[in-house]
This record gives sequence, C-alpha cells and structure tokens, in this order.
Amino acid sequence: MATVVLCLAAALVLSACAAPVSSSARPDGLTVAETTAPSTLDPQGSSMFADRFAWQLSYECLYSTDGEGKLHPALATRFSKSGDGRTYTFTLRDGVRFHNGKRLTADDVVYSFQRLHKSPDGIEQEVFPTLKGVEKVDDGTVRFRLGKPDAGFINNMANPLVWGCAIMSKDAARSTNPALTMVGTGPWKQTDYRANSKLQFERNSAYWGRKTAAPALSLLYIPNVATQVANLQAGKIDLMFPDVASADSLKGDKRVTLRQAKTDSTVFLQINNKRKPLNKRLVRQALALAVDREELARGAYHGSARASGYLPSGDHAPSVKELPHHRTDLKRAKELLRKAGYPHGFTTTLMYISGYDPGTDNMMTLLQDQLARVGIKVQLRPRERADWSARLTGPRYDLSWNAQSYYPNPLQYVLPAEGRQGPTPPELSKLIDEARSAGSQAEYHEKLAEISRYEARTVYPTVTLLANNMFAAYRDNLAHVAVPPSQSRAFLAGVTKE
Repeated sequence: MATVVLCLAAALVLSACAAPVSSSARPDGLTVAETTAPSTLDPQGSSMFADRFAWQLSYECLYSTDGEGKLHPALATRFSKSGDGRTYTFTLRDGVRFHNGKRLTADDVVYSFQRLHKSPDGIEQEVFPTLKGVEKVDDGTVRFRLGKPDAGFINNMANPLVWGCAIMSKDAARSTNPALTMVGTGPWKQTDYRANSKLQFERNSAYWGRKTAAPALSLLYIPNVATQVANLQAGKIDLMFPDVASADSLKGDKRVTLRQAKTDSTVFLQINNKRKPLNKRLVRQALALAVDREELARGAYHGSARASGYLPSGDHAPSVKELPHHRTDLKRAKELLRKAGYPHGFTTTLMYISGYDPGTDNMMTLLQDQLARVGIKVQLRPRERADWSARLTGPRYDLSWNAQSYYPNPLQYVLPAEGRQGPTPPELSKLIDEARSAGSQAEYHEKLAEISRYEARTVYPTVTLLANNMFAAYRDNLAHVAVPPSQSRAFLAGVTKE
C-alpha cells in the first residue's frame, strides 16, 4: 500500500514512477496499460502467453471461440469435415482485406501454415500435432489434411488468442519484419511500435466485421503495477489489469470501476508417479482428498481464484463436487494411506517457481499444512524458472506446482504430459483416442468429461486445484468492458468511451 501512495504522489509531478501518456495518443481513443511487453509481434515467433495479447488485436483465425466456448465463423464462413475425420475444408469469407489493402486468399492461409511449420518454438507440433498438410483448392477454399481423426482440430483453429492459427499476409510477411509490424485482417490497424514502451493502433476502416467503438487504441507497457494504478487514478490511462494487491488499493475510488472476471487459467499439482510412494494409486487418492481447494482460494488468492476440476468451464465440464477425490475428506485420506502401507504418512518434496505470482508462495505453504493433516510431510523446494523447468522435464521431482493458460481445445487440459511422469495407462489412452475420433462437438465434450472423471478416480496425471480470476480496473467513463475466460483483449474493440 505504501508503494501505491508514493507513486501516486510522484505522479502529480510526472516523475518516472508514473510515466506520462505519449502525446501521440488520441484523446478520444483508449489508453490501456499492460504489465508485460511482447517479446515479438510475430504471431508465430513465441510461445509466451503475454505476447498473444498484442497479436489478437491485429490478427484473426479462420474461426473464433466466444466466452461461452462456442465456435463462430471468422475469416472462414463455414467448414466441412470428411467422413473419416481426416480432412477439413474451409470456405473463406469474401471481401476480407489485410491492413495493407491486399485481399485475403487461400494463398495467404497456405503460406501461414507452411510458415508455422518452421516456428522456432515448435508451435505447430503443440497446437496441431495431427496436421499433415494444407493445400489451396481455389482462391476462396482451403483444405487441411490430418494424419488421424482429431475432433479438437477445429477448436485449435478457433483460438481467440490467435496462437497457432493467425492468418498472415504472404506479401507483408515477406516484405516487412513481422517481429515489428503486424499486418493482419483484424479491427485494429497498427500505427506505431516502440519495443517495451508502447504499441498504437487506429480503427481499421476497411474491417469486414463490426468496426471498433473507439477510433484509436494505445497500449502502454508499464512493468510496475503500482505505477499503473497511479496513472489510472490520475486519468493518464483508461484501463488496466491489476493484481490482487493493486485491486484492493483501488476499492472505494469513485473514479474507477473494478471488476473481477473468471478465467480458464488453472493451477495444479503435477505428480511424478515414477517415484515411490506416488506410484501407488491409493497414495495419490489420499493426497487429493487432503486438499482443501476453497481454503487455498481464500488464503492464497484472497478470493481471486476458485476451486476447479480438470476442465475449468463449459457446460460439459463436471463440477468439482461431481469428481471423485475432489472433496476434502481427511478421515478417508488417512484410511487410504493405511491401506497403502503408510499408516504414519510419508515425506515428499514439492517444487515450484518462487515468486511466480503473489499467490503461489502462499499457496505452497497452505498446501504443505493441508497435507500434513493426514501425515504427508512436504519439504518445499522453491526454484528459479529455468531450474524448475529442467527438473520437471527430467523428470527429477516428486510433486510440482504447475500452471496453464487458456486452451481453446479442452482436451489439452487433460492430456498427460509425456516425459514428465510414468507411462499413460492404456485405459486413458483409449479414452483420449475415442475423444479425438468423436463425430461432433457434443460427443467430443462428453468424452472429455469421461476423461476428467477417470483422471479424478486415478489421480493421474495431475491434481487440479484452482482456476484463476483476474481484475479489470477502468475509468468510470468507459462502458462494455467484458473480459472473456480466455483473457483475450479482443473485447477492447467494443469498449466505448464517453
């Protein structure tokens, strides 16, 4: 709180604590603060979650996903799937133009996916593991060939964060530097970029869909959240995304509206079932029963998180109460440990990234206390990010904290992490294959629910704990601020300013 007060005072004299908004920002446009600047503007150049917040303002995919998880046409108006589930054919929308004035054609789509194949971070393999090829049928039609049926393919083609599915201009990608200049089809057209400082847009007057409500958008990259708060209170920015502590400091400020939005980003425990005694199902079940998710949400995140099952949202997602071993039962946990041959419990280790976010360190301490109630003595192992990652993929750990961002394809929430644990049980592999072979989205969701129940019974490959919430704080002259579960900043196109 003291830091916020000091920064606010300094803001009044325009010190470095609260950098003034660039004079090139339009007074009738939106000015938004982001904490993390993009490492690149190339939508195929990075796997970092924060980078996508810039990309999705200019780039689009063939389809998109709304806040309810439903698919909607975007750069394509429809698609058809072959009977064997191995071929998807998309019909492109007429009249779409890139920001450079070039018309969108099948050549751009083919180029985008061929270029993705060379992504330095292996994005194609992570997002489209079954994709074997893409070809032009005619200027307005594109065909994708899969190596095997994959019902989640269309979900990944509709990522609202545009990761992996962004359609780039073939001409622009070859004539400009995509790391510095975005030439997409979206509602915002880039006008200026200063790395680690600001990114500016104007309304794309030739946009095929609904035009942006504001004529311009300025993103300011301000690493210090307290400085963002000071700028918001001083009227130098219109909107920010505060953490819990900063959100608390804004409560009661009548000039600012503070809202909390549910996200589909989750926090979970990774279990190395190659290590004793975690190789025993009864032990893993006991561990899961010892966890009190509501206490973790209250104590570590002060209510800005919620208890979660394997699938964080959607009508198809079983609730936490419906999942086996997801409701705290200390008596049952002790009984399972006794049956497993550990009547007095056991000692294990839990590693995590130290200081990952304001809640992580507190959650690890709370989790340590919870597991101790049933005799599981946990030695905490805070690690630097690189060391944590190396040990996780080794695998050289017992238990590990982990977090995952939003996935448009819900199967990715429940897929085992190969190389980080023991072999995937044949029963689970069969369920995953059945899900991928589903003939419809409804059947696909049913299969995913079945997978999540299986994983809850066996407590493999993870113990999902919480789904995070996030805050949006904005000046009281803004309207239509609605952050979706994906955290996509595309909602900024609809924000109005009085």
